[in-house]
Amino acid sequence: MNSKLKMALKALKIAASALWWCVLILLGLLLLNIFGAKMKGKVPSVFGYSVMNIVSGSMGEEMPQGSYILVKKTDAEKVKVGDVICFYSSDPAIYGYPNTHRVVEDPIITDGGIEFVTKGDATEANDKVNAKGENLIGVYVKRLESLEKFSAALSSGGLVIVIICLLMGISGMFVYTAIITQKNEQKSSDDGEKNSKS
Repeated sequence: MNSKLKMALKALKIAASALWWCVLILLGLLLLNIFGAKMKGKVPSVFGYSVMNIVSGSMGEEMPQGSYILVKKTDAEKVKVGDVICFYSSDPAIYGYPNTHRVVEDPIITDGGIEFVTKGDATEANDKVNAKGENLIGVYVKRLESLEKFSAALSSGGLVIVIICLLMGISGMFVYTAIITQKNEQKSSDDGEKNSKS
């Protein structure tokens, strides 16, 4: 094997290793972000997007109870009538919890900022307490039906299998990396001995 090819293979291995560590670091940071937000009682956001689980039937068939939705972080000033927004509720019954309802009137500008009159699609009356712009999480983008199917599969016992497969995959990658590294070191050592003898 000529020296240029050896150098190219070595550079490729270094790049693959660097990419692998970058992926692991990004996954670690992502998990820290999610757990940190959860510990603070906030909805985790990644690159301005959040995934939320609908826990009531107030939005009717568009977002039934148990569905998952994608929410995009948005400035309160950009929200308009007809938008479905996610916000931390000021209603005493669910104070501080995320709520997802539709904006049904023009935003109200107050001394304290912007407020939104909201209503669930499946409810008859507007919400008793307006949503405050400062409590806005984001605007509804779409329903994540594939995530709902995945969640249903996990809840039926698939979670254990997924975790086992994930752990086996990670372990396999570490073992594979260790074996390749050991083989390369052995080969380099053998090549060195051959060169010294010649």
